[in-house]
Amino acid sequence: MIQSSPLLIFQDHLSAGGAARAANRWADVLRKMERHVVQVAGDQSFEATRLLTGKPSRGWGRLVEVFTGKGGRKERVQAGLEDMLEGERLKGIWFHNIAGGGKWGWSEQMVSVARQYAPVVWTLHDMWALGDGREGYFEETNLRMGIKASRIQKICMADGRYPIAVTAPSKWLANLTTKIAGQKCWHLSNPIDFQTYSPGDQAAARRRFGLPEKGMVILAGADSIQDPRKGLDLLLEAWGQGRKDAVLALFGRNGQRREGIVNLGSIGTDDAMADAYRAADLYVHPARQENAPCTIQESFASGTPVLAFPVGGIPEMIQAGENGFLASEVTAKSLHESLEQVSADFTRLREMREKCRRSAEELWDQGKLLRRFEGILAEINTEKR
Repeated sequence: MIQSSPLLIFQDHLSAGGAARAANRWADVLRKMERHVVQVAGDQSFEATRLLTGKPSRGWGRLVEVFTGKGGRKERVQAGLEDMLEGERLKGIWFHNIAGGGKWGWSEQMVSVARQYAPVVWTLHDMWALGDGREGYFEETNLRMGIKASRIQKICMADGRYPIAVTAPSKWLANLTTKIAGQKCWHLSNPIDFQTYSPGDQAAARRRFGLPEKGMVILAGADSIQDPRKGLDLLLEAWGQGRKDAVLALFGRNGQRREGIVNLGSIGTDDAMADAYRAADLYVHPARQENAPCTIQESFASGTPVLAFPVGGIPEMIQAGENGFLASEVTAKSLHESLEQVSADFTRLREMREKCRRSAEELWDQGKLLRRFEGILAEINTEKR
């Protein structure tokens, strides 16, 4: 039995992906402030977390699905969710990401179920809820403004005992969601652990990864280097057009050996990830589509400038010339030109490190973010129907 008045945080993945990392960081901040938090994930559980999945255990249940299909997973998740919430006194229910849990039965209908039991906060980590298909991102011109077809419209306009507060970690997505949903979407940035992600000894960090102690090191990466949305193919094309006097270090799965490139592989801990940023003179985030990436937060907090494309919420994070740089357009040519220009002024990159840390502290102060979240929760708690 859950202790009285907890906040339940639902996340499709417990550890994989940026949304999971954001949810975990919020849980850590809340627990540090002695708030009672219980996390619920769809793929795994440990310690203070719970598992909610409609996926049968290996064996007979999986065999039955061969003949009947996987449609029952969604119903099992909704039934399990109702069992979890029934009879509980909850401070609130916070959904972080839903889209990635479709394979084990997660869906936006979980939000509809949850709002019959407690006030709900629904944080959007991409554009999935603004459409009605499987895409996480799509052209804004394809959004059907005023047509009640998107997930967010259907859920927010449906009857429910308690209200929903929708939030997004970028102003870009918050404003877009407000237009689509027909109700306010709060801008609520994700927190960052300033103790783990902090400036440190660059030489020691480079030794940790076997990188040259002298010369320029440029860092880039993603969960999977082959993910087209993350744009590492554009960076590799841009890199092949020019510089040979710097080292490009890539983190993530599916890296390939290339001249002048060091593959760091998947980096499994925050401590190691912080050292990767410290080792670099510049972090490049070449995503074609993006919201408010945790990696840019991590780089700034570690004192490393960022070069990225001006997409999604990224221009809100990068103050060009102060803590980073924005390429003019989403092409390999533009990225190559920016890399040449930025890396030519090595001294300037060094001088920007302190500004990067300072901007991170100003943008993502944990106390301010916590007060904003609790203000949102307090507001919807006064709107019980």
